This record gives sequence, C-alpha cells and structure tokens, in this order.
Amino acid sequence: MQPSATAIGARATQYNSLNIVLARAARVADLIAEKSEYQSAASGSAPTEWTQLYGEAKTLWAFCAWELVRHFGDVPFGYENKYVEEYELISRFDIMDQIMDELKAVESRMYVLGQGGITAERLSRSFANALIGEIALHAGGWQTIRTDVPGLYGNVQFEYKGTDDGTCVYARRQDYQDYIRIAEEYLNIAVNTQNGTAKLITTDSRAANNPFQKHWQEINSRRVSEESLFEIGCIAGVANCEHPYSMGRPGSNSSAMSILNTFAAIRIIPTFFYNAFEPGDKRRDASMVVTGSNAATGQESLMPLGVGTRIGGGGPSINKWDQNRGDIPAFPNAANRSSGMNYTVMRMADAMLMLAEAKAILGSDNAGAVNLVNQIRARAFGNSEHNISGLSGEALLDAIYDERRLELVGEGDSLWDMIRSGKLNERAVAVRKEMTEMAAGLEANGYYTFPSGRTISNYIWTKQVQVGGSSTAVVTQECTDELDPALYPGWRGIHNWGAVAHTATAKNLAIKGLYSYIDPNGTEAAALEADGYTRQEWGIRIWNDVNAKAMFNAAILDGVVGRENQAPRYFHQMPVTVIDQSNGKVTNGYGLPQQ
Repeated sequence: MQPSATAIGARATQYNSLNIVLARAARVADLIAEKSEYQSAASGSAPTEWTQLYGEAKTLWAFCAWELVRHFGDVPFGYENKYVEEYELISRFDIMDQIMDELKAVESRMYVLGQGGITAERLSRSFANALIGEIALHAGGWQTIRTDVPGLYGNVQFEYKGTDDGTCVYARRQDYQDYIRIAEEYLNIAVNTQNGTAKLITTDSRAANNPFQKHWQEINSRRVSEESLFEIGCIAGVANCEHPYSMGRPGSNSSAMSILNTFAAIRIIPTFFYNAFEPGDKRRDASMVVTGSNAATGQESLMPLGVGTRIGGGGPSINKWDQNRGDIPAFPNAANRSSGMNYTVMRMADAMLMLAEAKAILGSDNAGAVNLVNQIRARAFGNSEHNISGLSGEALLDAIYDERRLELVGEGDSLWDMIRSGKLNERAVAVRKEMTEMAAGLEANGYYTFPSGRTISNYIWTKQVQVGGSSTAVVTQECTDELDPALYPGWRGIHNWGAVAHTATAKNLAIKGLYSYIDPNGTEAAALEADGYTRQEWGIRIWNDVNAKAMFNAAILDGVVGRENQAPRYFHQMPVTVIDQSNGKVTNGYGLPQQ
C-alpha cells in the first residue's frame, strides 16, 4: 500500500513468470487447435478429451491473464508468441473482457469435475465458470484506476469515490450492473448446475465433527478435497510448495527436523483474533493459532506478540496449513517447502459467497443471497441458530463481506473483497482504530476486553504438559472446554516426529489467561507459578515494545494513512525492462518507481 517504498525490480519474477506461463498456455492451445483430432472433436456437441485439453490450455491462459491484471493493473497484453518492436498499455477492462470471452468460448466443451476422470487438480468446466464469475464481479466492482494516461480506458464511463491525487482515483464503471449480472449467471452455473462432484462439505463422520476443518484436513493429508473447484497440485518430498512454509502454522529453523522450518509470513491481526468470531463458531480455532512447532525440541511453543519470524514472534498465525495436521504427516526427513500440500485456488464456499455478493449488489434476489450465507453459517456453527434474516442493500452486503473474512481468512481474498466493495479505506481505518484502543486499554489497565467478551492481557501463563499421558497423542482436536488449558483453544499440539533430538516428554503447551485477565500480582497468578506455569509477555509488547509497535503499525495497511479520501494503491510495479523497451509508451502508475 506504499508504492514509493518499493523497488522497481521487487516483483519482476512474478510479472515475468505469469507472462511466461500465459505465453506457453496460448501456444499449447494453438498447437491443439491445429490437430485433426481436435478439429474433428470440436465439430461435435459433447465434450471430449481433445476439447477438454484445449479448454484447459485456454483456462490456464485466462487464469494467468487474470492474475496479471489483478496484481499489476493495466499492462501490455496480447503480445505473447509474437515478435514486437513496440507495445503499449492495454486497458484492464479490455483485458478482462477478452479473458471472459475466451472462457465463454470453451467452458461448455470442458468436463465438469468428476466427468472424464477430471479432479480438482485439473482445470474443469466447473472452475472455468467460477472464474468467469469472479472476473466479472471484479470488473463491476470498485477499483483504483490510472488518471495519468489520457484515453487509457476508451469510452468507459466511471463513478468515483474520493479525490484524484493526479495519478489515480477510486472508481467503478457506470455500467457495473451488466458485469454483476454476468457474475451472477456464471457463479450460479458453477455452484448449482455444472459443479460436478464439487460441493460444500457439510457433514463430518470424524469424532471432531467439524465439516469446515475437514477441508483443511484433506489438504494437510495431501488429498484432493471435495470442496475444491481447483487445486494446484504439489508433490510431497519435492521443493515446490509454499504451504505451510510461508503461509501456514509457524515452526522453527532447526536441522533436527527441517520439514518444520516454517517461516509463516502471514499473521493474524490481534483484534481479529480476539473479536472476529462469535462464540461457537467452529472456524475460529481451525483458522487461527497462537502456538507453533519447535523443531529442536519436538514441543509446541508459544509465538510472542512481538517482532520475529517462525515461532520467535509475530503473534497469532494462520492455522489452516500445518505440517503436523495430516492423517499421515509428511516425510520427517524432507526439506522445507516440500510438504506436498496442494494450493486451493478456489473452493465452493468462496464461489457461494461471491454468488451471494452478486445477488445482493443487484438486489433482485436478496432471499437467495441470505440462503447462501446461511448455508455457510450453518456449517460453521453446526446449527441454524446463527442464521441471518431480513437483510438487503448495504446491510446485506456488509454481512456477506464479514462472512467472507471469517470463512476465507488467510486465503488471500479479504483485501480484494474490500477493494471491490469500495470500503477498503473505511475498513482499514476502523481496524487501525481498534488496534489503538486495544493498546491504550492494555497500557492503562493491563488488559482490554472486546465486544466479543474475550480479553487480551499484558501477560499469559504457559506450561509444558503431555496430553493423554502418551508421547504420541500430542496433536489436539477441536475443544469447547474453556477450562482445559492444554486443549483450549483447539486444533494445535505437535506430531510426535520421533527425531533423536526430541527427548522432551511434555510436548503440549497449556495456556492460562489467553482470553481472560489474570492479575499478575494476584493469588491466581501465584498459584499458577507454584504449579509450574511461567509468566509470558503477551499484550504488553503491543504498547511497550518499540519494534512491535512499529511492526503492527506498518502491517495494518499503513498506506491508507493520509490517503483516507484518496484511492488505495495496491498494484505492483512492472519491471524496468518493460518500461525501458516500450519507447516511452509504458510507465508504472500509482506512485510506483520507474527506474
């Protein structure tokens, strides 16, 4: 969100890689189209292996083209596999139109999930329809557009939020409803008519009985989930996977068990950790965690609310990807980045909530939107007692965006949701205000109680224990017993990796005071310390640690500060070679560097 703080080459690898795959996919599609087998198959009306392969190449092209536009904005486009001496910026709206047209031309000749042996590790008609819907939803949503390139967007007319800073402005095209109707049409196809074997997981035969967590149990166990519309396949033991290394539950950097070297760059904002989920929501513990894996000792360790990587700091993290969690954990002698966990690009809950969003924006089927949200909520709580009702307009849209942030936390969607909602600045300011109020309460009183009823305190108390009395029963499941400090919060612990260095017999971590205040000078604290608990700094670091204060400030959309009435600047920069070789026709916008 701070373009002037970035270097021009910071995203060159990503920009170039997307263009390379886009060009290869286009070339493969052209080669298939030339084959007599494909031409014969294409003359029929039913999908065949050849039309499926052609559709996969086109869908891969579309997927990379969409990610290119989404992350880089208006870019040179349509030049792949051609010799060119001059090129220029192309309007993102023209690019999105072209992507959707290409997908519409092939989706009906592709297999739905389950047909023709197609799984979610392949590109299917089911995903192609959902991808059209997602792109259309963004095309009709609010976004930051350039104002420093006259005529870039042709005849497209816009409505605006806030002021133009001379380089960009927050805008939505005036004919946005046309695109939202496309989104509703194709997301409905993906969810209801061409979903194939993909479905929302609503039952769980395991003792845990948490259908939401079951999807992640499948991913952690290196199986394709029936909720997935598309997963990028990864191979266990081969260094090709960032789950959980950069995105999952943290570990430590130790030669004793290198598979547990999990950097975990994505963390949970403390106010979200304490206040976002209602009591009884089974997604909370399956999504967030305050402990990680100590590879050196084989123990579960607390992650302090301060500066640090892996288990050394950073505070709560994403809990959806965990090396310990699989039914059969990954090879203990494998290197990091080799877990074999697939990337879930889109799952059914995401598509359902996007469909609800489209319906709510159009206002033509509010009941349908509410029903989709309630299916997600019924799964989350295990009953219908938390269903929403009677909402429409902005209230319904806000409920949908709130549900998406709960359901999809850590999956890379919340920022995009808030951008297209037109409310990114307001949401960012509100979160920063919550953090400020929490820090003030911690400094003044030693604790701060949120509207949820949960309390964050300056200190908590921890103790190494052994769950179940066995050195192998250490990965805990869901727990609702708030009085059990070793099991609550749930979905944590550590697998018994059996490394020679792992001689500790007490592998689990009991935590007291995580959600309620314990007076550090009181009798309860004294009793805990007499029982072997150790007092740990927790909330105090948020206000009393200069480095931690700076970290949390910078991490929470700091680029919005001072630009509350101007467009959020979220795009990445194109590489210097793209600019230098364009003969002056291509530049970076949004305050991004040119050299």
